[in-house]
Amino acid sequence: MKDKGMKWVIVADVLGAIVIGLLVWASMIDRELAREEEEKAAAVQNYDFDLKLAPQNCEGVSGVADIVLITDANYMDFTRVAINSAKQTKCPASQYNFHVMTLGVSEADEAALKALAGENVTVSVLPQEEVDLFYIRDTHVSKTSLLKYYIPKALPQLDKVLYIDSDVLVLHDLNKIYNTNIDGKYLAVVKDPSWFFENMHVVELNLDARGFYFNSGVMLMNLKKFREDGLERKLEDYTNNNFRTYMDQDALNVVVGNDVVLLPFEANAMNFFFEHNDLQTMGQFYGRNWQNYEDVFAPVTILHFASSKKPLGAVAPSTDFFRMLQRLWYRYYQGLPALE
Repeated sequence: MKDKGMKWVIVADVLGAIVIGLLVWASMIDRELAREEEEKAAAVQNYDFDLKLAPQNCEGVSGVADIVLITDANYMDFTRVAINSAKQTKCPASQYNFHVMTLGVSEADEAALKALAGENVTVSVLPQEEVDLFYIRDTHVSKTSLLKYYIPKALPQLDKVLYIDSDVLVLHDLNKIYNTNIDGKYLAVVKDPSWFFENMHVVELNLDARGFYFNSGVMLMNLKKFREDGLERKLEDYTNNNFRTYMDQDALNVVVGNDVVLLPFEANAMNFFFEHNDLQTMGQFYGRNWQNYEDVFAPVTILHFASSKKPLGAVAPSTDFFRMLQRLWYRYYQGLPALE
């Protein structure tokens, strides 16, 4: 009986040791999980701050840049902010001539656009008629965007312009982009991450051989070559005979073919794709070694809010890098007189 009792004591000690070991192990796991949660919490970035733009050297920077925007009544605030940001970030010796093609804009809105003129900045308004082309209505792309086809006709006195969408911020001087050599080419553009984000769409456009798809929100345009080669009619024909989601952007990609020059990412920094792809993936696509979102956006020349998500609207969470960009947009929106 004594030996049997000793066996039970030993079993109890072993079980006790196991229980204690399990409790210690569980405690260690709890501490490790707590540590990981603390690290995650510490790693959450607060983007509720003003982005400090990369400094620019204006020494020797001068020249005239003819810039085209297209707007309707819905995009008036965005258009004014785009022009206002360009005014505030240009080099002193640069001359900007803004040519704003409008659709359905009131006289008061026209006056608000012209009021943005200032030293070395002119603003002219060019009212347009609605484009009579096939249009896909279930897309965030406005029919107004099809007016891009008619920029060469609207500005017959010019051989080259820089077209920019209204939903942009111009954060550094535009002369470097404007002085890009496009002799013999239709456009200078920035490649769009749809190449890997929506690759099947690009394949449907038969652009595999060219190796890229570009964004039409920023385009240095050779208007002389557009006119000489009858691009207006070709773009109209493509639009009327092809069911394409991205409208003018798809048509321009197909019709201009290989006659384009690629601009660096900073000429058309599209924030949308960073919400769906990590920094490493986007950095590899554009040949950059970004460590954070400040690295991405501080040096850009043109920041493009290239999706249905716009800065004028609901306030983004402080943990979303869009908050930083939204604050930046409001920097150039504040102080503008309210539209009538």
